[in-house]
Amino acid sequence: MARVERISRRGFFAVGVVGAATVGLGGFEAVTRQADLAFVRPPGAESNAQVVAACTRCGRCWQACPYGIVGPVSLADSIVGYGTPTLAFSKGRCDFCMKCTDACPTGALSRGGSRERDLGVAVVVKDACVAWDWAGCTVCKDECPVDGAIELDERDRPVIHADYCDGCGACERACPSASLRAYDAGVATKGIVVVSRYAQTAQIAQADQAGQGAGESGQSGRAGGGVSSEELFAGRTAPAVEPLAPHDKGVHPDGPNATREASRSVGGVHEA
Repeated sequence: MARVERISRRGFFAVGVVGAATVGLGGFEAVTRQADLAFVRPPGAESNAQVVAACTRCGRCWQACPYGIVGPVSLADSIVGYGTPTLAFSKGRCDFCMKCTDACPTGALSRGGSRERDLGVAVVVKDACVAWDWAGCTVCKDECPVDGAIELDERDRPVIHADYCDGCGACERACPSASLRAYDAGVATKGIVVVSRYAQTAQIAQADQAGQGAGESGQSGRAGGGVSSEELFAGRTAPAVEPLAPHDKGVHPDGPNATREASRSVGGVHEA
């Protein structure tokens, strides 16, 4: 007897959304662009397109998260990615307990792969970061659990080292910028935020930092680099041509009471 596959109501709805998007967005090419939107994903997400394709929107990952930082992509943010998991750090940071990954029944989040423990990369928002206007704020560096991921330049401004940063969100969670500045709708509420390594914003920030560090304006040494609020808003989920490589240095959280050495790429395979 032929095996009959059952589909959940969420799965049926997801198929319907993608089908409608195929028509409404102008065909499969537009749907592909939507699937590639660069959201910050939970541990175990190899790529945005892979998550969109494999996720049934069951919600088990965000139900499993003990910190309340996993939630669904909204319909306003993506028609195709609607209901797939993303991270928001307003309530806490990720310590890589992997409960969300282990709860996933489809492999949309799975152990193994070069980006298993790489959520994204922090970027400094220059017009929102207090340290860019006034000296004295070092909260992001103080709260970062990975030595070497955030350092200060000669003006005491935060510098992000992408080869150390795992995107855990501790810096974004702790940033006090909104409480220290007058409200401005055109300026980000955080002076440092985590973005996907697949996002245009990540590339812009790293390019800016590289240019500053090379000695622009006659200055030498490490100089603060980052993005403007306008660049953040425009490119936070816009996919880059090539993603930044995963972090491969430092000692990182591995659950609430453990740490791990960063993996390094050897012949395309990541190992400790």
